[in-house]
Amino acid sequence: MLILAYKYMRYYKSQTFAILASIILTAALLSGVSSLIYSSQMNSLETHKAIYGDWHYYLDVEPEVFEEVRSGQTDAGFQVEQCGKMEIRDVVTEPYLIYFINTDESYRQMAHRELIEGIYPAGSNEIAADRYTLGNLGFSGEIGDTLSLNGKDYVMTGIIKSAWAASSNEMELFVGEDFEGRGSQPLLYLRFDESEKLYKQLDVFLKKYQISSDAVTANDEVVRYLGGEQPDSIVDIVKFALTDESGNFTYIVLKLQSEYNLAFNGMILLLCVFSLFIINSIFHISVSKRTAEYGVMQTLGISEKSIGGTLILELWILFFIGYPMGCLLGNGILNQLYGQLDGVFSTQTVGVAGTGIELSGLDQTAIQESMRTAAFHVSWDAMVIGFLFLLVTLAAVGFCTVYSVRKQSIRQVMSGDTSFVKSRRKIYSLRNVRLANVVVRKFMFSNKKRVIGILLSLSIGGCIFLCTTYMVENLKVHAEMSMKSDDGLGSEYRVSVKSNVLSDTIPASTVDAIKAMSELSEVYATKYTLGELTIQAQELEWEKYFNERNADGYFQQQYGGICIDKEDGTYGIKYDVYGYDAGLLEQLQEFILEGEMIPEKLEEGNQIIAVANMDGQGNYNFYGKHPGDTITLRVPGNLNCSQEVLTFREAEENYIAKDFKIAAIVSRALVQEDRFLNVEPWSNSPSFIMTNQQMSSQFGIEDYSFVNASPAAGADPDQASGQLLQKIQDVPKAVLQDYTAAIETQKNYLRQQQLFFSGIALILLVISLFHIMNSMNYSILFHRREYGIIRAMGITDIGFYGMILRTGFLYGILADLFIFLIYNIVFRKIMDYYMAHVVQFLHFTAGVPNGIMAALMVLNILIAIIAVSIPARKIVKSNIIDEIER
Repeated sequence: MLILAYKYMRYYKSQTFAILASIILTAALLSGVSSLIYSSQMNSLETHKAIYGDWHYYLDVEPEVFEEVRSGQTDAGFQVEQCGKMEIRDVVTEPYLIYFINTDESYRQMAHRELIEGIYPAGSNEIAADRYTLGNLGFSGEIGDTLSLNGKDYVMTGIIKSAWAASSNEMELFVGEDFEGRGSQPLLYLRFDESEKLYKQLDVFLKKYQISSDAVTANDEVVRYLGGEQPDSIVDIVKFALTDESGNFTYIVLKLQSEYNLAFNGMILLLCVFSLFIINSIFHISVSKRTAEYGVMQTLGISEKSIGGTLILELWILFFIGYPMGCLLGNGILNQLYGQLDGVFSTQTVGVAGTGIELSGLDQTAIQESMRTAAFHVSWDAMVIGFLFLLVTLAAVGFCTVYSVRKQSIRQVMSGDTSFVKSRRKIYSLRNVRLANVVVRKFMFSNKKRVIGILLSLSIGGCIFLCTTYMVENLKVHAEMSMKSDDGLGSEYRVSVKSNVLSDTIPASTVDAIKAMSELSEVYATKYTLGELTIQAQELEWEKYFNERNADGYFQQQYGGICIDKEDGTYGIKYDVYGYDAGLLEQLQEFILEGEMIPEKLEEGNQIIAVANMDGQGNYNFYGKHPGDTITLRVPGNLNCSQEVLTFREAEENYIAKDFKIAAIVSRALVQEDRFLNVEPWSNSPSFIMTNQQMSSQFGIEDYSFVNASPAAGADPDQASGQLLQKIQDVPKAVLQDYTAAIETQKNYLRQQQLFFSGIALILLVISLFHIMNSMNYSILFHRREYGIIRAMGITDIGFYGMILRTGFLYGILADLFIFLIYNIVFRKIMDYYMAHVVQFLHFTAGVPNGIMAALMVLNILIAIIAVSIPARKIVKSNIIDEIER
């Protein structure tokens, strides 16, 4: 069988080359796209490490445990690559919440809090801090100067690298070993071997040192990429979805995505199936050319098993040659391409995109360190999975081919007629028709199953390209919206009050002074108070969800719970209540789910904007209410109230109750507080939004809780931040947070994501076009004998070219029709579901640009025409008799 397979490949060189080319192209597609997706995930991991730290877990342990771990970091079942200590020595609450911490060098490396200037503190009165802390404490001196805090003098010995600005909600002063505070709380930070599952290593580690799992806190944004938690079995996931009332198909998808990386593994499977489609379509054309020979072999007594074995060996030989070449080609080209992109994201002069703002030297250093060129990672797992999948399925293709031949008589097989459709004779000369058009249609549709298979294989690549483009277009919009809302990075500067007392606010006069600064633009001031929504018992959604929030120690201690069952049978749910100015309300327009918001109508009609609740599956709802419905909202009657008033259980005279009509329901709030409800256990807490004028007229709130601003074009960021600090220096507990570096880091990360998805789309398009050329080329050469007969009958070269070009044009049109129908009927709906419920985009209404859709359609037709013209030229140049004798 091996010799026979080898002779077949040598004799049918063009067929062999066509199959080999299809294997090389599909292997390049499979390995290249998989590596791109894998690279995207790995670069996301690196970005999250830069933001949240390069550690996996921290544990609250005794000092002797830390010393034992540091002395023996490796054991059977786990390997601690790095461990560090962070010890809280003291805490003060005035003028801000400030922690005095003692750390070792290992911790500072993992947390990216390295010393960038000076020396680390050693004496009992020595400290080091980052620029964020020093600026808000009003320290403008140099290293060696004295900082006074709560009546004590401390010597500044060094400057620490600032934490990523978006998470700088606490202030820290670094102290030495000799610092004596009021207590000691050592925390052990660990980084395990990332080549092994983290949850397995942690389990062994905890058992060895007899540490309770309750003492462990995970760096969730990092460990979720590295197997930080033991996944549920697929059987258990499906069983829960089928048996529990809260389970459904979306639950299965989300669990598979979070625990089994469905996006990556699903794409590998899709690419494997697509690759099989391409190889099978070319192989089927090749086999149909040799059907008569298989009939002769059967007549000579060669068994079907031997014929099938020959086909499989032929495929496997080509596969073993082509698959490594394709993997090398796909990964090699992409690796070289990304190697040439050094400087696409990081430039010598770093500025905020589109504004021309020059950043300070410290911010430029922070940005350039985080803005590394997107690294390319080869996905070996995907290549191995693809190899095994295609190896097995190609064997199945060989046996299926033999089975299809078996369904016919030997006479039919020997005649080379593989069509299952009975031949029908039709006289076309009864009316005036063009013979060339008849021949084109007869050749194309002589075997409808084959032509449908070819068209499907030609269209799938275009559909995947459109899906990827659709994803990129919506990713751009979602990323911008997410930065403004979820990430809190809508503006470079944020002035807020670090206090959980409602009456601690920013005076209106200070806000006016900030708005008057020439160094700033787009200044947005926000008012805030805490509120309670009253709803009926039958309107309550997600009772289990609210019960979990009620059980949280913070919410129980501060507010007596989040959702309270009242004596009259109603429920009171704690809500953030914001007052936005016109600029923020305008930006909120793109977040509208239903209704409309017009600032003048909000004030005149006593209307309010509600932020919808979103469940874990991306579904939005607001207790069954819609725009036009009325809600009852209670707020403290005076911001200068006791903590007991915030439980909303005190006497009614302590509150103001108002009825509001819902004007619109939105998916997110833009500017959010971070000191009451919207804290670590509960991000994106429930919110109501109205105008600042309403906050004044309805609740008597005149001052502001936070101000967001951006530097003006051409402004000096150092000067702008310095002026801001001067404006707020007399406001108790007011702090300035500079998000410039954080915004640029996040923008860089999003640009990398868009680059990877665009790269995937481009690769899919190129491979798809190559496949079209390969298929069209071989489809024409398959009928060389018939075309030779037509030429012998007297058709001119121009007429022959015209006939062939009609074939290419018709294939292109039909492929475009298949792409359009399959994409809009099937793939578009799948993508909408994926973006709404799996990745949960805030916005997914941006379609594929009409220009890209039209360009793809035209390009398909042009490629098909060019693809058929190449073999047509080859046929015209050959001898007619030689073509007929083939």
